[in-house]
Amino acid sequence: MRSSRLRAGLALTGVLALCACGPGPAPAPSPQAGPSTAALSPSPAGPSTAVPSPSPAGPSGTPASPSPPVSVSVPAREVPRGTGSTLTDDVNGDGYADAVIVSERRERNRFLTVLYGSAGGLDPERRTVVEAGDGVLWTSGGSWRARRPDTADLDGDGFADIPVLLRTEGDWPALRILWGGPLGPAEDGLSPVVPVPDAERVTSDWPAAGDFDGDGHADLALGIPDLSASGSDGGGYVLLHGPFGREGAPRDTYVGQSPRTWWVVADRMAPGRRNMLVVHDGDDGEQTGAVILPRVPPAARTYRLGPGNAIATGDFDGDGTVDVAVGDDGGRNDEPGYETLGETGAVTVHYGRAPETPVVMRVPRIRGKLTAGDVDGDGRDDLVLQSGDRVEVRTHGLSTTRTLGELPCPPGKLPQFPVAVRAGDYDRDGRAEVLLNCWSYIFGPDPQRWWMWRADGPGVRFDTTGF
Repeated sequence: MRSSRLRAGLALTGVLALCACGPGPAPAPSPQAGPSTAALSPSPAGPSTAVPSPSPAGPSGTPASPSPPVSVSVPAREVPRGTGSTLTDDVNGDGYADAVIVSERRERNRFLTVLYGSAGGLDPERRTVVEAGDGVLWTSGGSWRARRPDTADLDGDGFADIPVLLRTEGDWPALRILWGGPLGPAEDGLSPVVPVPDAERVTSDWPAAGDFDGDGHADLALGIPDLSASGSDGGGYVLLHGPFGREGAPRDTYVGQSPRTWWVVADRMAPGRRNMLVVHDGDDGEQTGAVILPRVPPAARTYRLGPGNAIATGDFDGDGTVDVAVGDDGGRNDEPGYETLGETGAVTVHYGRAPETPVVMRVPRIRGKLTAGDVDGDGRDDLVLQSGDRVEVRTHGLSTTRTLGELPCPPGKLPQFPVAVRAGDYDRDGRAEVLLNCWSYIFGPDPQRWWMWRADGPGVRFDTTGF
């Protein structure tokens, strides 16, 4: 194994450390490859109670603070050099979607990994690893929602960026942006603190990315359980409208009051489409509900969803509208009398053309999260879910069930099971591949064991032990 380490000053925000390491000499670079060391350190419903109130535009609330040191390592195999693209998940701008995952070497030592797409799909040996150094990559506990950070081109330069929540000792988490670039995240690529208005503290899960005002620029949405806005009652959500400046400031902001909101989900970004937003209630382990906001701010009718802490959006029937799937993730409140609060044992699909008449699919022993993607290339999104010890994918308009096969998890203190984390077309063949890892309700995901599954070929297993 070969390695080298470089250090460079990060203007205004801290220090990034750069390490290039890998399993031996790299193959000869392709014409677009860069040097191996050159990447970073309603049920029917009327208007919901989740009615936002406007806030004066402009950043406020979150004080600027120095960035913690960030360590970034890149293996010897070259990261392809890109020139920019329109894909919202193309961090190095080479025209292939990339996948960002979160792992944990030990308690509170979490790190991001960018796996780069190519004609051959994701290659675990071609990656960028980002650690928070003295800070903590905040992922709001062991929740599955914290394990797949969104990406979007937040500054409009043709490279997808990664919004992250970092905290240093004694501080609440602060939102920052890890900027994408021709070779992935750059050594000076961590923004100062992004100002979040009217928030006493940011305890949100990862921000959701989308174009919420329809202007063609990527925006961010955060659930804020504790708002400090005058006259607010509890929580709500904040929209940060792009484009963002390199200093981290959004173009303008909007605050929506929604007392029960803890976290948010958006549908996938697509050119020319304004994104919707799902604002989800908080929970104490039990299954809770959410509200669909077809437009934000919600000028149109909103739709209340039934209980279910697993949410996925996609076009499951191929009609061109966004559908929302709500699933029972298996979580339960362990307080006496509340053990089965909100339990459904089902997935409920609210189709975009008829959200008030949902379709219910019973799933025996359902647990874990829901992941949407078109795995068979028929133009309709499919749904990956956990049924007992099996991972299944519902295809052909969710009418057909297929089991993903044997995905063994290592033995542990408590039973672990494989769960889909995200899906994307990483090789541009028109079919989505699925990333899965091992999961335990108490200890969260296993940081080592991962799989890449594809419908038309053998899967690939890798681990993050040596990342």
